[in-house]
Formats: sequence, C-alpha cells, structure tokens
Amino acid sequence: MDNASSFVSTTTSTDPIDDGPLTSGPDVGMTINAILKLIFYVIVMILGILGNSLILKVYWSKPQKTSTHVLIMGLAWVDLMVCVCRVYSLGFFICVLLGRELPSVFTVISIFNAVNVFASITVTGAIAVERYDCVCRPGKRLLNHRWAKLMNFGSYLAAVAVCIPITINTLSPSVTARKVSLTSPLLLYLAVVFVVVICYGKVYQAIRKHVKVNVLSRHGPGPSWSTAVEAESRRHDAPVVKGVTFSPALPSSGKEPLTAERSRPRSVFVVSATQAGPSTTPTDARRHLADVPSSTGNRAPASQNHEDDREPRTPNPQARDIPSGTTMAFQRKTTRMLFVTSVVFLVTWVPYWLYIAVALHKTNGGDVHPNVLSVLYNCTLSVYINNVVNPFIYGLASRRFRKDCFDVLRKLKPC
Repeated sequence: MDNASSFVSTTTSTDPIDDGPLTSGPDVGMTINAILKLIFYVIVMILGILGNSLILKVYWSKPQKTSTHVLIMGLAWVDLMVCVCRVYSLGFFICVLLGRELPSVFTVISIFNAVNVFASITVTGAIAVERYDCVCRPGKRLLNHRWAKLMNFGSYLAAVAVCIPITINTLSPSVTARKVSLTSPLLLYLAVVFVVVICYGKVYQAIRKHVKVNVLSRHGPGPSWSTAVEAESRRHDAPVVKGVTFSPALPSSGKEPLTAERSRPRSVFVVSATQAGPSTTPTDARRHLADVPSSTGNRAPASQNHEDDREPRTPNPQARDIPSGTTMAFQRKTTRMLFVTSVVFLVTWVPYWLYIAVALHKTNGGDVHPNVLSVLYNCTLSVYINNVVNPFIYGLASRRFRKDCFDVLRKLKPC
C-alpha cells in the first residue's frame, strides 16, 4: 500500500515507491504513475472525509445510541482518519515529482495511518460479533453501548499491537523484522475473516429460523387456523369466521353469564360472519368466541385496558421468545447493510494480501518476477475503497439513514 510503503515493502528495487533519497527527477513512467495516484488519493480524501463525517454526524445526533450505532461510529472514525492520513501519500508523490526527499515527519504520519488501516479490520470483526449478539441472543444480550465503546477501544489496541513489528521494521530494518511485519497483519486479517464467517453464518441461520417460526405462529402447525376454526364453527352451527387475527380468550366461569362489562378489558376476538346461522347458547358462545365488546361503543378506562397493548399470544410455543415481526424486519435490514460492508471489506483487501503472500515468498528466497510484484503492489490501492464506500452502502440500504442525512444537510444550509 502506498500509505505504508516504508514498512510493507520487501525490497526497494521492486517497489513502485522507494524509501531512499530522491535526488534525481523521475522518469516518464514514474511521473504518470505519481500523477494518477495523486488524483486517486485526492478523490479518496474528498469522498472519505465528507462521507464518514456525515455518518458520525447522523449517528452522534441520535438521543439513544445502541451498540450498533457506537460500532458504526467507531468504524466511520477510523475510516475518516485513514482518509485524512492520505496527506502522507500526497506529500510522498509530490516529493517524487519534485525529486526531493520525504520529510521525516511523514514517517510518523505513515505509522499513525497504518494503525487506523488495521483498526478498520478489527472494528469490522467487532461489528460481526455485535450482529451475532443482537440477532441470535435477543433475550440474553451481552453487549450494550458501553461494551461497544470498549470493543472499539480494544480493536484499536489490537491494531496498535500489530503495528509494533511494522514500526520496528521501519526504524531498524532487518529480514526477521520484515517477515514479522508482513505476517502479523495477515494473521489479524485471517482471524477477523474467521469471526465474520462464523458470526454471519449463525445470524443467517437465526434469521431463517425466525422466519419459519413467525410463519408457524400465524398459521399454526398442520392445517391453517382459518380452516380449523371454520370447521369448528360449522360443527357448532356458529357463524363462519374467515380472515381474522386470533387472540386466545380469557376463561370464564360457567356460573356467570357473558356480559358486556366483563368483555371490555379482555383480549378481543374479531368475528366477521359471512352468513347468519342458528343462534347459539351462552355456553357455546363462551366456548368458541372471545369476549366481544358491547355495541354501545363504551370503552374501559386506560388503566383497565392495558392488556390490549400486549402482543397477542401465539399458538406456537416456539414463537414465545422471538422478537416481534417489526423488530426482526428492522434487524434484518441492519444486518444486511452491515453484512454488505463486511463483504466489501473482504473483497477490497484480497489484492493486498495476495501482494503480501508473494512478497513473503520472495523474501524467503522464492523466484518472483519484479513486474508481477509491481503489478500486485499497485492493485493494493483497492484497500482505500473500503474506507470510502461505506456511506454509499448505508445510503442505498437504509431509508432511515438517507432521511437522517437529508435532515443533517438541510440544517447545514445557510438561512
């Protein structure tokens, strides 16, 4: 990567960027390469700074922040820092074009940039763990917004630990330090990939299970409830009930007649008769119909009618501990959005790790053509797409995020 060329290069003779003094002017090929990369990094800085700042503004303004919001803000922050640190790349290529030596202060910027680059990897893994905790353990969640803050901090510390051998290789280059500096980020990436695959695999299974349980909770096992109730209604000469939502009636004593006063605060069983049938006795009515509100339209006080706000009990016992349909739909959309960001992360980092694998092979004495290593090295620019594209993914996947962005931009307009 150009952002960390001084500590990921395996040999100065094959790297497009040389750490040595640039006393002579560049040739035509190097000039074109430097100009194209300058344009690329300017675009990365503009889109990345604006997009990630917008993410931070949107989620920071939310009054109640969840663990998901905190982790998204953590990822946006490290992506923002990576884009800001593109100042290092711009300064380096300007020095290439001018034939001057890079100031020593840029070495500090490159190390700080490397920490944020690898922190984006670890935060992506933390988001996968949070999605597993949110979807697969809705009633026994371990993470809240405070734990999410600790996960962001821990992810940053893990990135700092990975960058220690890289810093050592930068300040005191050696073959051993170079191998360790190349291997440690690769191990970190493989560990995060393992976590992402396991967590999102469990999330996918949980979502499929929730969908099946929700279907059973609406229709019941075996024949549909509408068919069963229709048959039961015919057997007792009751009006046929079709296309209604069922809620179990509260048991009533056989000694007390069914009255309108007792029916008001109870769960309602809406009945739509398609045709009139023979009248039923009070006993049959209590047995097959829930309490029906009186035709006068009077309603009980709010303090007595609190049971109506509860979710209806489902006939299927497997659906007792699952979230409501609206909650699950929202969680599925959020999970899909964050899963796409993880896929983009995995894909955009593949060229970089191919380069690292080939560089390690060459460091261990393998025969690698210099042009192959140079082409792979230039392909590592795809890493920065991961730091820029997340705002666009959120905007395409979440209508609520688009609305919040428009609200933020509207407030920024001058009066």
